[in-house]
Amino acid sequence: MYTISYILSLSRESVLLNLVVYVIVQNQERENHLEIVFAQYPTFMAQRNSMSDNENVSSVLQNEPHLPNSKEVSTSFDDADSCIDSLQFKLSDEIRMTGGIRPNTVDVGSNEAKFHESFRLFTDHSSRIRRFNGTLMFGTSNEEQLIKMVDPKLSTYAIIRLAGEKFIQFMESCDGDLLMAGYLFSYQFSSLNKEVARDAKLIFYLLASAEKVGQKQFDHARKLLDCCDELSSSEGDPVQRLVFYFSKALNERIDQETMNPKSLNFWKKQLLDVEEEMISMDPTFVAVCKALPAGLMIQLAGIQVIVEHVTEKRKIHIIDLSIKGGQHHWMLIHALSMESDYHFKHLKITAIGTTSKSKIEETCNRLRSFARSLNVGFSFNVVMVEDILNLEEALLCVDSDETVIIYSSFFLRSMLAKPDRLEYLFTVLRNAKPSLVIVAEVEANLNSPVFVSRFIEALFFYGAQFDSLEDCMKNDESNRSNMESSYFSKGIDNVISAEGEQRTFSKVKVEVWRSFFDRFGMVETSLGVASLYHANLVLKDFPFGSACTFKRDGECLILGWKETPLYSLSAWKFI
Repeated sequence: MYTISYILSLSRESVLLNLVVYVIVQNQERENHLEIVFAQYPTFMAQRNSMSDNENVSSVLQNEPHLPNSKEVSTSFDDADSCIDSLQFKLSDEIRMTGGIRPNTVDVGSNEAKFHESFRLFTDHSSRIRRFNGTLMFGTSNEEQLIKMVDPKLSTYAIIRLAGEKFIQFMESCDGDLLMAGYLFSYQFSSLNKEVARDAKLIFYLLASAEKVGQKQFDHARKLLDCCDELSSSEGDPVQRLVFYFSKALNERIDQETMNPKSLNFWKKQLLDVEEEMISMDPTFVAVCKALPAGLMIQLAGIQVIVEHVTEKRKIHIIDLSIKGGQHHWMLIHALSMESDYHFKHLKITAIGTTSKSKIEETCNRLRSFARSLNVGFSFNVVMVEDILNLEEALLCVDSDETVIIYSSFFLRSMLAKPDRLEYLFTVLRNAKPSLVIVAEVEANLNSPVFVSRFIEALFFYGAQFDSLEDCMKNDESNRSNMESSYFSKGIDNVISAEGEQRTFSKVKVEVWRSFFDRFGMVETSLGVASLYHANLVLKDFPFGSACTFKRDGECLILGWKETPLYSLSAWKFI
């Protein structure tokens, strides 16, 4: 007895010749065997020959009376499946674009081949998460187990990975035929939970859009993005919200590449807006810092390293490269006030900035008032320069009897597009003779020159961010929505759409920073067991703390959300 398993992928040229159907041959005495049956369809060919250029292949397949079980295959399709049908790709254009019948081999230098190679990152993510997953131990074998990974069966990461792997599989088996890949995808996912199937299909369409953008087929990309816009929403579930903002970013990239006037001066305004929000005590940022454990863990662990380092010091000078709202310094001041055995007498903070001087001064004044309330000796120095190349050692006002510590919280990434300034900055900082350098950064590779590689990494990274907001801010939808629309969306826009120096939201992993710091004679030093202990305590105070994971990578601390690494914290010394 024969039952239809699924329609085999059809290339553009094979659609014009025949239909290839997989069938399962049930052998009552042996195991099931997969047999390929080739069937010619005269009716299909007659309809194909009479098609106008505006008709698409899917309309013929849907109307073909001899196609086995076509209704059965499509019964679970929802509104998402109509998107591919509505694209109205012209057959003549498709054939002309591919140069007629394509050979079975693909030129390794073609855009398509390069794109599929970039999509191998989905496999890389799978193996990486297997290493990151499971029980995480720190230090020697006799130390306590600190945390276990939860089982996030329906996380955004899992949906992205599943959709991505199937996208590769079907696009390769279909020889790049998006139409047939879409049908195969819909059929295989028809047995899943309706919401999961819908979200997986939405990711599929987003990946297809990125493929067309990567191949500079902007008209086709626009049509696919219209589908994404129709099915996604800024107020839907995490996947729908993620696709909503990524679709906007892809449209912006198309505008950039086609020289749409509305994109002019876009990135300069974006960067200034985000810097203002981060420096000010924006209510949304404050709410997110309180709700999400990862950010607080990074701050607390970093401050704990400083506290342990200055136990015997009288004067402490923190040079902060990006003070923002100064929340971490509140922790430091409070910690110093609690240690009666310290020889500590005075804390000085030098805040370096290129914009928003008044906001930085407001932050420092608040810190001074807080320090006075706890009887902690305190002073601050605000150093404003138009360009980091104008920074001079004398502006830092370092005294010979001070213990100098450099604190960089999510700042260095902003200089990746300007390596000359990054190198100059560390030359100046080295001359200040710091005894310790604390670096907190994003743990993601969002600086690849290859668009598709950057796109996939960003999809995983921001997928985890949206997931964490969904779980931790269920009772604060307003601030959750504001964070996604006013900050994350700008980061997505910049990573996906901008190139060169315009890409100010670049992010790299800790191994890249290790290579850079090594050039300046810096060595990584231990964060200490106490910092890990305090980070673990933070988790216990959060309802979703079990979803936040952390592990050690050498001397570095890596924090993540469920399956995805998000942040790194490391300590360094000049030698």
